[in-house]
Amino acid sequence: MNIVRSYGLAALVCATALGATQSSAFAWGCVAVSDEGTYGYSYNYKTENAARKRALNECANRTTEDSECEITECDEDD
Repeated sequence: MNIVRSYGLAALVCATALGATQSSAFAWGCVAVSDEGTYGYSYNYKTENAARKRALNECANRTTEDSECEITECDEDD
């Protein structure tokens, strides 16, 4: 899977997850993607830091040791 397709998939997952959390005011969600195309996401977190950690952990669990994950997007849904 190429990197552009991976970013598109990650953005779609994040948008879907964030759109489903309308019951919580000011909930944070993030997307993390590795250079090999794996991803992790978070939603409905009270703080940006907690949302970042969850997305990075999910991404790291899906990727190899040689690939590093980084946050590509974080949004506060209100």
